[in-house]
Amino acid sequence: MTRPAPSAPRVSRARERILLTADRLFYEEGIHAVGIQRIVAESQVTRVTLYKHFPSKDALISAYLDRRADHDHRQVDGIIDAHRDAPRRALDELATVLTRDDFGATQRGCPFINASAEFTGSHPARVHAREIRRWVTERLEELLRQVEHADPRRTAEQLMMLRTGAIVSGALDANGHLTDDFLDCWNMLVEAGLSRRAEARTA
Repeated sequence: MTRPAPSAPRVSRARERILLTADRLFYEEGIHAVGIQRIVAESQVTRVTLYKHFPSKDALISAYLDRRADHDHRQVDGIIDAHRDAPRRALDELATVLTRDDFGATQRGCPFINASAEFTGSHPARVHAREIRRWVTERLEELLRQVEHADPRRTAEQLMMLRTGAIVSGALDANGHLTDDFLDCWNMLVEAGLSRRAEARTA
């Protein structure tokens, strides 16, 4: 007799409400400014229920940033997978998606930078920020290596710095040309390395 396949674990609706509420409040108002009682009230759960899923505020902060990181992982990996045989196209698409999604959705700045700015040392917020930024930078470096860029490591880090600066500019500056300026700088960094590689081959 064949045993039925195990069912997927049930998603706790209370946990999802808590996490969605924390995500909204932490991003819009800041982590220190939002207390546990506020999250309990707005997610319509008891303190016992909240602490059942998140034993401490730091655990909730980690879950909030994990959720944000999961979105970034799916977004970046999805683009790379869609252009598996066209890394240059993947680089272009990553830049375009950043302007379409991030600039509009991060009007209060990067959630990882904002969170890490509220803490010091080895707090989970700073660890998460370093991890996701390093991961994105490594994905960019891999694509640059695939297109035989002259300096993939350095340029990947520069692209990440450019993205960070653009998100901050989008949150603080009234720059009506932000998207065009960002795409121009992104392409110049990529193309400069491709040109140097081509020159080295013909020298």
